[in-house]
Amino acid sequence: MLVGATPFGPVFSRLRPAGADTALLLVARARRVGVSTFVQTSGARGYLRLGPRQQLRYRVGTDMIYDSRGTPPFVREDYGADVAQVFTLDAADHWQLGQQLHYDQSRANATRTGLWLGRLGYRRRLRAASPTDSLSQMQLTVLGGLATDQRNGRQDAGFAYGFDAAALYFLNGPTAAPLAVRVLGTRASLGPRTMQRLVAEAAGEQAFLPNAPLTVQGRLGYRTNRAEDYLLGSVQRIQSDTVAVQAGASYRVNEFASLRSDNSLLLPTRAFRYRRLTDGADTLQDVGYRQRELDTRQELRFARPRLQTTLSFAYRERTRAYYLDNTRRLNAPRLATVLAREQVKDITEQTTQWQGTLTWLPTPRHALGLVGTAQLLRVDAPSKDNQQTRDEAQQLLRLTWTGRWAGGFRTTLGVAGEYRQTVFIRAGLSAENYIDHLLHWEPGFTWAPGKLSVRSNYHLWVSYQVRDQAAEQARNRASRVLEQTQSISYQLRPRLLLLADYVRRENRVGQLNWARFRESPLDTSVTHDFAVGARQAWAGPRGSTSLRLGYRLLEQRNYGRAALLLDNPTGPSSNLIYLHNITRQHGPEVAVERHTTAGFHLTASVWLQWMRTFSTYQPGKGAYVGTSYSALDLARETQRLLPYFELAAEWRVGRR
Repeated sequence: MLVGATPFGPVFSRLRPAGADTALLLVARARRVGVSTFVQTSGARGYLRLGPRQQLRYRVGTDMIYDSRGTPPFVREDYGADVAQVFTLDAADHWQLGQQLHYDQSRANATRTGLWLGRLGYRRRLRAASPTDSLSQMQLTVLGGLATDQRNGRQDAGFAYGFDAAALYFLNGPTAAPLAVRVLGTRASLGPRTMQRLVAEAAGEQAFLPNAPLTVQGRLGYRTNRAEDYLLGSVQRIQSDTVAVQAGASYRVNEFASLRSDNSLLLPTRAFRYRRLTDGADTLQDVGYRQRELDTRQELRFARPRLQTTLSFAYRERTRAYYLDNTRRLNAPRLATVLAREQVKDITEQTTQWQGTLTWLPTPRHALGLVGTAQLLRVDAPSKDNQQTRDEAQQLLRLTWTGRWAGGFRTTLGVAGEYRQTVFIRAGLSAENYIDHLLHWEPGFTWAPGKLSVRSNYHLWVSYQVRDQAAEQARNRASRVLEQTQSISYQLRPRLLLLADYVRRENRVGQLNWARFRESPLDTSVTHDFAVGARQAWAGPRGSTSLRLGYRLLEQRNYGRAALLLDNPTGPSSNLIYLHNITRQHGPEVAVERHTTAGFHLTASVWLQWMRTFSTYQPGKGAYVGTSYSALDLARETQRLLPYFELAAEWRVGRR
């Protein structure tokens, strides 16, 4: 429970100005995402001005996921509400008094939380004598109230309180980044559990040298959080502490070149501690880890009117080490065994990356882009029982060309090659060592001569994955994925548009013989998605409406090998077949959009689909060891009528 926080941001801010945009916003969304799964969200939020110095803000909402096959059917059923009242005590807006009510319920998880907070705040300008600085200010806030929490069959209640101190100081004017300082602390005592947090942050930026060619940024922060919950008759305390340091600089060498550096260090620690609620409960072992994350990036950028290039170097290191507190008073051999089991998860990751980009415009209508990347990931696990120690190397080179021609014709062409290698250092996983060769081919064009618009894009990527060990060559795989998108539109009349879209995706996986560069197909899947329709629009003084009528066909085909069971007592029991599993969904589609000047927006669509699932096969020669089917199984098919719908409505009431 975060004291003073709400899902829609801080409610204890300044009063909205008299010309504020919205007094009430109503939102509702619902759609079908699967055969038996539906999602729905709804909400209302807004404000009421109760006088020149008083305002009431509120939010209510629901968030649900429904699966009719489940028990209970609701996967998620959440309700939430917030009401906040803010009152300015003086005409100078220095003192503010307020209160907040927060309610949150999850029926699927059987949890319910409530919170009432009172708030007293003080705000003032830091540079009141400066006529050009009206933004530098300091704000102090004190919070206090009651909190309730119901979960795991327990009803807890207690006091909640906190404070918030923040300051913004614009030393170099309103256009430059300010010096920002904030300290926030909250605590809620809920029976045997305590929730608390403390956040302290400071950030600033300063320019040096004439005309500000050198700018230095810095950030320093500390965050501690304590969360407690029930677990196996005990209270589990998760204590997290993080120290963050960030420093960066940018230097403009001349009008064409610049340097940029960004560096950060994170020192997070986590501790999981347990205390018994009853004498019969077992005390779990306290455990935690310490972590260090170092991230640095250096970049050189050069930009001319027809040539832009960048060269960057990045390094990231993450180290995690686990430890134990001997709260169960284990003897030395037992403690060493338990500690060794936890330290199996100790790990160090180091990532080094070089990247270069080049964009060249040989003519105003043509552009050539080149991207090169080299990356090395080294994973080191000190424990000999952890087999994840490995090196991963990656090299990528991509060339992209874009050209514009007469008649509204534009072409694109992308070519890329990628090399990946994974090497497990320890013998336990050395059989998984492999080299992956990838090729990408991405042509496309757009033609828009007038009322007609044609877009076509293709993406073909090929992967050859080769195992290192000779005994593992049967696991070599070759895969090809082809995606193509075709879209045609024609403006028949000023408000009548004809549309046709086609998307095809084909994925082929085969067994690869790298020495002979041959492959045997294993599995193939093809998806066709075709939609055709027309969209009519109407416009009037009160808003606009559009109606789309069409037809959509979605077909998925899976090709593979299987065995057909034979009722032959004297011959073979099964025979090889080439199996095709087909799922076909098709039907009319209707979509409506309505936008009014009064702030009402509605989008609704229905796809009335007939779904049919069936199988076909062709007999092959010989036997097959694998999935087997009988003739009766392959003759079965299913047919269903499923309306897929989507609804989104938004209404802004009281718009000014």
